[in-house]
Amino acid sequence: MGLLSGSGSFTRYLADGALPENFMEGLSEKITRYSFRNLDEKSIDERSVGWVNVMDMFDNRFAGLEFLREPYITMSFRVDERKIPATALKQYCLEAEETIKKDEDLEYLQKGRRLDIKDGVRLRLLKRAIPVSRCYDMIWNYSTGLIIFGSTTNKICDEFVEFFLKTFDIRLQAICPYTLASRFLKKEGASSDLLDDLSPSNYSAEK
Repeated sequence: MGLLSGSGSFTRYLADGALPENFMEGLSEKITRYSFRNLDEKSIDERSVGWVNVMDMFDNRFAGLEFLREPYITMSFRVDERKIPATALKQYCLEAEETIKKDEDLEYLQKGRRLDIKDGVRLRLLKRAIPVSRCYDMIWNYSTGLIIFGSTTNKICDEFVEFFLKTFDIRLQAICPYTLASRFLKKEGASSDLLDDLSPSNYSAEK
């Protein structure tokens, strides 16, 4: 988050496979198709994700090629989420139950009726909830396949990888020391099988 504005943690990925020759054709349309959409006040959706301008989280138009700085593609993965505090949901449910019992002269409500009330109250509160917005920057060197994503949270990273695949039809592989070593050996013309013979080393000082 905020890779272009300061320091921050990030996860590195490699794009799986070579890009097709016509990769640039229709690229803007692909990104626009999966650009961020605001949560509608009348909807019951709790979450919305999509691409936005890396310099402006409110810009999801992608009218030009502002995301392209050859050989880099830079965008932000915006996540909007609205939640209802559990205590607030419980309070409003109790109030609704008491009102119904009073209006219908009932001593208690059956479980099924209480669940229906809870669903109705939750939907009503959800439409009033203000979404919390977060943006995670992405820098993609499409010539080398290296991608830097501004988060290390497993849930966000998994969602990003899935959304990247949906947008570009390209799978991502998280970079770890083994991946880096394997790439180096391949570049040097050696087999990555050499890594299988390695064993952990103890770097602690001997007493």
